[in-house]
Amino acid sequence: MAPHRELTMRPTHRADNPGFNYYGRWQRGSTAITINSGSLVEFAYTGHACTLLFDVEGFAQFPAIFVQVDSGPVHKTTLSRTVCSVAVTPAHNGVFDGCPPSPAVCSDGHIVRWWVGTHSLYLMPEAGRQWTTLVGGCKFRGVALAPAASLLALPYGARQIEFLGDSLTQGLRLLYTGVDDDTGQQLPYANWPQLVADLLGLKPVVTGFGGQGIGTPGTCGVPPAGLAFPYVHAGARWVAPVPPEIVVVYQATNDGLKPADFQAGYAAFLAQIRACYPMAELVAICPHNQSRYVEAIRQSATGMHEARVHALDYAAGVIAPADTVDGCHLNPGGAVKLAIRVATDLQRLRATR
Repeated sequence: MAPHRELTMRPTHRADNPGFNYYGRWQRGSTAITINSGSLVEFAYTGHACTLLFDVEGFAQFPAIFVQVDSGPVHKTTLSRTVCSVAVTPAHNGVFDGCPPSPAVCSDGHIVRWWVGTHSLYLMPEAGRQWTTLVGGCKFRGVALAPAASLLALPYGARQIEFLGDSLTQGLRLLYTGVDDDTGQQLPYANWPQLVADLLGLKPVVTGFGGQGIGTPGTCGVPPAGLAFPYVHAGARWVAPVPPEIVVVYQATNDGLKPADFQAGYAAFLAQIRACYPMAELVAICPHNQSRYVEAIRQSATGMHEARVHALDYAAGVIAPADTVDGCHLNPGGAVKLAIRVATDLQRLRATR
């Protein structure tokens, strides 16, 4: 998928076209906006020419776009001041020698999935401002298709799972080798939330912010978890297109609160999630290496007195140092290990209810 440098290309199908299926926290409109790594778009189109179009005006840091066509390999393009489009190139087209010419060439179809790797800005001068400026996030304008080509209707995945967490959920440093490269080290399609969703046959809503905690704002300027929960970004309220079946909370890594203060904030966060998603299964996981908060998370969950609220302890015995790149952030093998454990535990919890 070679990037185009035609900054003036106009979409034939804008981002608000019903042919685009959005998964994750997107502000939908003629331009669709997200600041979450792991946000996903799926669509299908006819023909042989398709270009994804993005708005990067005013950006100093830029997101990466990961594109897969027809279940083929995933290709990455990092946007820039001069790269604001991505050509979608199928490995195979449906028209062969001897087939009739256009418009029949538009009759074959392709399925596209693409993920966002947002720039979290934690090493940049813009750190702390993405929540309001959107710099480093994704602004999707739509697609440019060939004449006579069209979008094909895809069923929308109404069974969804939301993940609420920090850089571990966002997928920062997944490919870390000792030198930080924010978007260069992300693989949203291979991070544990996407893997969990795939294992359970659900669509993911990945809401992870580096540096964020129950009482701690994130490096991109996002407020602490409870204050951020109602929003996509500053000023854009979050309204889930469908309520998730399951909500997984993997928060605590960035908090320095005393356990009692953490428990008060965590319990309030769970209550807030329950008010928004009254029918969802809520699963509160104590992350690896966070043993000081195991009991606070357990009591927050059990204090809700609901069969559909669960606490899981992953503080020890789940993720080993060899599963991380720096003692904390997961490597690809660690992401697989965590995904299998989470998916297995979720299936078990639902089966026993």
